[in-house]
Amino acid sequence: MEDLLESDKIKLEILKILADRKFYSFYNLSKQLKTNFSTIKKNCKFLELLGLVEIQEIKKEETATGKPRYYVRITDRGLEIVGKLNFSFVQ
Repeated sequence: MEDLLESDKIKLEILKILADRKFYSFYNLSKQLKTNFSTIKKNCKFLELLGLVEIQEIKKEETATGKPRYYVRITDRGLEIVGKLNFSFVQ
């Protein structure tokens, strides 16, 4: 497992954080993982394709700032995967 790509480690860290079943913004995840918004968004989109997370987009017309907001939460399938993983290799 030490041979994982950095992007794969980020995906696993995202799942680890989301395991509490709360909604997290891409911004919040980027701060916790000390990476940028774009990296989080791309990795979450990939996890969504696999059915491991769900992403809710709040349209820019519905926000006070005029910018879209994204919130992500783990799915039951994602929780099942997290339960099978050993996170000792992830920083």
